[in-house]
Amino acid sequence: MEHERYHLLMMDALDGELAAEQHAELESHLRACPECRQEWHAILAIDTLFRQTPMLSPAADFTQRTVARLPNRQARLWAISVIYVLLLLSGILPILVVVWAANTVVPLLSEPSFVAGVQRMLTEAVRLIGVVAGALFKGLGELITQQPAILGWLLVLAGIVFVWNGVYQQLVSQPTAVSMRGNN
Repeated sequence: MEHERYHLLMMDALDGELAAEQHAELESHLRACPECRQEWHAILAIDTLFRQTPMLSPAADFTQRTVARLPNRQARLWAISVIYVLLLLSGILPILVVVWAANTVVPLLSEPSFVAGVQRMLTEAVRLIGVVAGALFKGLGELITQQPAILGWLLVLAGIVFVWNGVYQQLVSQPTAVSMRGNN
């Protein structure tokens, strides 16, 4: 902690902001402390190097090029405004569609003829699904009676799937047993 105070005094001495009594205190400490003296000499060497190095000046059009590369604030504000308007519309548009649908479709839904038509359509759809499913099962039954080997192959394939599923479950649930057998 004591050396940190002297380090701050060194920085003030480099900047020329050190009072005479503080300068004397720093000098006496540097004579007594070899670590701080070595650091002071290193700081002085770096300061001398920086002071002796010629100043580099930027190119003549450096400022104009840098300012030209900065983003255009008005274009950025305009783009952000457009994005916000689009987001606002994308939120308002579905609400407007729902309100329009509620005003135009709901009165149609309450008419008895519309409700009866929907009931008839659903009844016919269920009947059609029943006819198609019945035809599929009848065709499948005839295929199995004519070609019993197909049913046998399907049962064999299902058995293979179940066996390998069991093997996989055993491997996943006991990974240490498999890795221990591999090490022996």
